[in-house]
Amino acid sequence: MNIMLISVTERTQEIGVRKAIGARRADVRLQFLLEAVVLTLVGGTIGILIGAGVSATVRTLIPRFPQRSLMSGSRSGSPSPSASDCFFGYYPANLAANLDPIACLRYE
Repeated sequence: MNIMLISVTERTQEIGVRKAIGARRADVRLQFLLEAVVLTLVGGTIGILIGAGVSATVRTLIPRFPQRSLMSGSRSGSPSPSASDCFFGYYPANLAANLDPIACLRYE
């Protein structure tokens, strides 16, 4: 949520321009929600890949170490971050959608 709030703050003038030329609140809200979802998916994918790489490295270096890498755990853990991302991404998206275009264009 903090990353998305910073993104809204840094892009206030862009939001003002988009709203000044006719973007609706729903358009701005959708843009920031999609951005939050993409960040979550990319971060989750990187985390899964790093975890699988560490698991394979440990399995190679220490063959006696009892270890299993289950992709079902990765798949079952994916909906929870996505749901929390939509929940915590909605506030910054709604904040951006409700900004006044004139105030956004004056913002520095």
